[in-house]
Amino acid sequence: MPSVDSLQTLLQAQISPGDDPEFLRLLTEADMRLLEFGRWKWTRGRVDLTPASGIVTLPLNFASILAARSDELPIGIEEEEYEFNPNGPGEIKVDGGRLVRLIDQGLDGTDQRIYKVVGESTDDDYTIHTLAMYSPFTLYYTVNLPGSPTVVESDQTRVPTAGALKLMMLGIIFEEAHDLGASSHYVATALKNLDNQGQNKRGGARTRVSVNPYGPGVKKIHNYR
Repeated sequence: MPSVDSLQTLLQAQISPGDDPEFLRLLTEADMRLLEFGRWKWTRGRVDLTPASGIVTLPLNFASILAARSDELPIGIEEEEYEFNPNGPGEIKVDGGRLVRLIDQGLDGTDQRIYKVVGESTDDDYTIHTLAMYSPFTLYYTVNLPGSPTVVESDQTRVPTAGALKLMMLGIIFEEAHDLGASSHYVATALKNLDNQGQNKRGGARTRVSVNPYGPGVKKIHNYR
């Protein structure tokens, strides 16, 4: 990933000439926004979690679980409101059950996201394998990086391309100048930049699994009776 120092050398003259704090502010916000905009490959990573009393806790450098499996079997993920829906199941007990799933429980007191694991005995020894979205970084120039940085402090961006970061930074500048038309143009171009990069790196790989009981490419047989 690009370093803050290299991006400063490359982009500061066009973004905030001579203003180091302003450049870092814009870069941090641009990196955060782009991370939250999409599901590109660089936005996520794999993390294995071990339930404790029916709860799994994401490390601080991950914001949410996108997909999960219990050992070899994929499992569903429900939002925090799931157990509170008037037409839903109500509270689901952790211990035991027929179907393993994760239920979002929100953030704990340390800003880590926790999930209830239901459908497995709390006495079982098993692993939840997850694909999780990264948390944003607090960015620093290398000279100012803490000696023992936390997992969310870095002198490198999450976003892998300088071009997308430059466009997003310009989008933020125009947004703050109340020129939403120009801002939207720069933001859309930044996202297109990342989409094109992701498509090139993905090659011929399919982005999702599409299950069709009639076979790939075969349309459903409609019954008009």
